[in-house]
Amino acid sequence: MQYFISKDRNIEVVVTENVTKDFQLHNHTSHYVVSVVLKGSALLYYNNVNLRVMAGDVFIVRPYMPHSVTIDCDSQLLSLCVRKELFAENDTDMVCKLVDSKLVEVFEKYSLSVAIKEKLIDAVSLISQTISDEHYVLPADIQRIADTIVNHSTDEFSLNELSSEVYVSKYHLIRKFKASVGLTPHQFLIQVRVRNAQKAINEGNRLIDAAIDNGFYDSSHFNKCFERIVGTTPSDYEKSNRDF
Repeated sequence: MQYFISKDRNIEVVVTENVTKDFQLHNHTSHYVVSVVLKGSALLYYNNVNLRVMAGDVFIVRPYMPHSVTIDCDSQLLSLCVRKELFAENDTDMVCKLVDSKLVEVFEKYSLSVAIKEKLIDAVSLISQTISDEHYVLPADIQRIADTIVNHSTDEFSLNELSSEVYVSKYHLIRKFKASVGLTPHQFLIQVRVRNAQKAINEGNRLIDAAIDNGFYDSSHFNKCFERIVGTTPSDYEKSNRDF
């Protein structure tokens, strides 16, 4: 897996190839993701449906949308991740120009066609134009719990504390949270911590500091959680990063 990350951290491109990976049910809280199958196929769980996506197919994953992706070693997948703030701070043309400029190096490295780039830009344009019409929105109480976890991810939460915030039983909260987010509150907390550690590694922090600062005090547990969510170990992730 190869990661290309813009210096402002607003745009990231991940190319997965020559490896069998099962990205289990997860979501992205701060990014829109546009993925295109470059070669072979991938099995996608998306909008509660299992789909086989083939070479040339493009799919969009919106923030908090639960999904999973399985790809084998004979396939190649490119995923473009764009931070929500980029859409909020720029009009459609500007977002598309920014993304287009960042794709140049990736497309040169992998000798990808103009048609593939156009598909990605069209998807980015669609996101920008339809944000106000999005149908995938978390219920207000679940969004409140998710925001609490995201904003205080190094804290330890009890289910009783979280459920009291929205005046439901902890069992009802678990069921409703998982139905909306795809993960239990605890699983979501681990995902947020891993993503924050990933960001810290991107910014040049030592692996041990990225782990401890985000609530991981056992290196084997950190490595296991990181690989399950990101798709590679922390050390391999650090090696495969490059700015663009």
